[in-house]
Amino acid sequence: MTRFKFFCILICLSSFAQAHNFAPSLLELREQPGGVVELLWRTPVQSLKQPMPVLPADCRSLGGVEQGIRGSATEYRYSIVCGALKHSAGISIAGLSESKTAALLRWYSVGGGQQQVLLRSDDDYFIPRSDVAWTQGLLQFTALGFHHILLGSDHLLFVLGLLMLATGFRPLLLLVTSFTFGHSISLALVSLGIIPYSPTLAESLIALSVLLMACYLAGRRQRQRSHLSMNILVAGFGLLHGLGFAGVLNELLDGGVGLVPALLGFNLGIELGQLLFIVGVLGVMWVLRRCLRSQWIGGLRWAAIYAMGSVSVFWLVERGVAAVDAALNIRLY
Repeated sequence: MTRFKFFCILICLSSFAQAHNFAPSLLELREQPGGVVELLWRTPVQSLKQPMPVLPADCRSLGGVEQGIRGSATEYRYSIVCGALKHSAGISIAGLSESKTAALLRWYSVGGGQQQVLLRSDDDYFIPRSDVAWTQGLLQFTALGFHHILLGSDHLLFVLGLLMLATGFRPLLLLVTSFTFGHSISLALVSLGIIPYSPTLAESLIALSVLLMACYLAGRRQRQRSHLSMNILVAGFGLLHGLGFAGVLNELLDGGVGLVPALLGFNLGIELGQLLFIVGVLGVMWVLRRCLRSQWIGGLRWAAIYAMGSVSVFWLVERGVAAVDAALNIRLY
């Protein structure tokens, strides 16, 4: 009964838990003859303050603004004329720091050149240039992947489950490698357009994977599996989590612009963030084992399992409602 009450309390507190607040926006600029620039601004609908592009002071719009909805994002299309855009005045995005998001900026020059820059704070800005190193996009998307994994609490909870599941360093290495292999494959397949992507279904399946991990850890003594079957199962769950990772790149890479450096950099950033999380948790566990009694360690383990289960149940219900809402095109309150 005590565990049941604890589980109910965690369910109530789960409403404060968030996953994937990090939803990048897209600013696309296409230069036309005569100095006209066609602008596309796409930003996900969210409860926090939406970021907006800040153009040079001498920019003026031509005609009206076309506004529409694409998936879960709002799109704005209009044309501008800017005299100082290629000289000293740059373009920035206001509200990135407050909303904890990033924005991908694409520039298409009238001569056929292309640039792709990732803006991650209100202080970042972009000025069109003719000489841009190919490594710039790689490093920027590495930072994007690193930031994304550290803000993705559902992915981190699953990795925490892998840490509790492993019985030693070698089994942990194999489990993490299987998980990495799985999400790397699905991330590449979605980004290359080989398999379709459904954000609501992907996020619901990720929440379900965290719940199943919590249930397995809670009853692990009764259900022992071979190392091979466990690694295959973890790789399968990795495929689901890769769908969630691909959601960040799905719309940003629409059209295949800079696909290879973006895909490689983003995946590298995810692995670096995942590695940092694992090292941090292992460090905390090492300290706790030397500072606390064994019964306290067991209690903390159960608390972590119940936290995983309760939060994943909340996410599963929340995302299930969102999926129904999207399918029926109505709002459920």
